[in-house]
Amino acid sequence: MKTRILSDLHLGHSASRIEDCEMLEPLLEGVDYLILAGDVWQERIAGERVTNAGILFAQLKKMVHDRNLSVEILRGNHDPGTPQGVAWCADRVVLVTHGDAVYDEATPWSREFGYYREEIREIVDRYEPQSHLAQACSDRACEIANTIRPRKLPKLPVPFNFFATALWPPSRTFEMIRVWRTMGKEGLRFLKKSGEGAKVLVCGHFHRAGIWEDGEHVVINTGSFMKGSKPWLVDVEGAEVIARTIDLDEGMFFEGEVKGRFGIA
Repeated sequence: MKTRILSDLHLGHSASRIEDCEMLEPLLEGVDYLILAGDVWQERIAGERVTNAGILFAQLKKMVHDRNLSVEILRGNHDPGTPQGVAWCADRVVLVTHGDAVYDEATPWSREFGYYREEIREIVDRYEPQSHLAQACSDRACEIANTIRPRKLPKLPVPFNFFATALWPPSRTFEMIRVWRTMGKEGLRFLKKSGEGAKVLVCGHFHRAGIWEDGEHVVINTGSFMKGSKPWLVDVEGAEVIARTIDLDEGMFFEGEVKGRFGIA
């Protein structure tokens, strides 16, 4: 049986590469079980865009249903209303969750983080006794996501709109750099502390695809389907975990080159 893991589709986001879910059809070929590891759709945006996000999300679920695929949909910080936070594969050797469970503050580079610092600290302190469990870490991240409320930004001309949305406030840039530099180490720490014996962690959230190892444990980040990032997929099949790039060709997404292959017997 082949289990395929995808993450960070960000359906309905203006910067998502996915304009129509039919673009994902080739990635469902030969798959028996599908795990969508959070930030699948833009649940929390307002106006016409949220309608488009909902339509795309419904289209994706119909595609999966029509193929008789079993699917687990996990929540992320952009779709915290999804009930499930973690999934396990290969007799719990592989743990799948959105990457916001890895850091105590979930998304410390968030534009609105500074407005909710005290509330976030209270949430982190409250979950401390259970923070060694993967499910508790995911629940903590979900509560933080529901606490942080998006704030509207003024409409600005290009290129000032980019700086306003991506780089403001300045502390956000420093936090993004810090997280990108430490995410591999923190992922391994999380896996050893909260993985409950799992040897492989598959997550998204950070929009930086990559593999980190310490000789016994493996962390795979699937990147994202957002412009400026690269998406990966992860297959769990038989006694192997395989990470591959995802290529966009003539408007369709296809399996790309193998970036890592790990035995889990």
